[in-house]
Amino acid sequence: MTDTRAKATESAYLEAYEHYADALFRHAAFRISNRERALDLVQDAFLKTWDYVQGGGVVEQYKAFLYRALNNLIIDEYRKKKSSSLDEILENDTGAMEARLSEGSVRETEESFDEVRMLAEIRAHIPELPDTYRDVITMRYIDGLSPKEISTMIGISENVVSVRIHRGTHKLRELCKPSLHTDNTKIV
Repeated sequence: MTDTRAKATESAYLEAYEHYADALFRHAAFRISNRERALDLVQDAFLKTWDYVQGGGVVEQYKAFLYRALNNLIIDEYRKKKSSSLDEILENDTGAMEARLSEGSVRETEESFDEVRMLAEIRAHIPELPDTYRDVITMRYIDGLSPKEISTMIGISENVVSVRIHRGTHKLRELCKPSLHTDNTKIV
């Protein structure tokens, strides 16, 4: 690798780190519900990307490449540890729920608590979805990625991504229906 190309590669890599590290961490933290392990996985994704680039590989879209690397690491993590409990998610809560409950009127507090409870319920059911749905639902609604971005990251057509999002949302509603008390609640 020439010196100019090496500097350009390093510059692009550092820029990708600045732009995507936080979003990748949020994605990993949600998917595995363990803050420390999420940090490790994001670091591993960046290291694998750097090794690939240093080995002569070319990365055209760092965002897609990094998400794919991270998702592969997350899949490996799931294989190591199949289950995660809602207790772990609540245990890692930083007190944000208590702070939200201490603000506003009683009605606002109750509505806020209901929303938090509903979101916790939905998040608890996301791991129960089949992998094909769980991945796209997480990327779409947790990470805020567009179907086009998701299709680039996982290597399938945008239409297939949209179908999986629709079917995954429907399946998630079915999973949450027995435990949610209101029929008018919009899920995802």
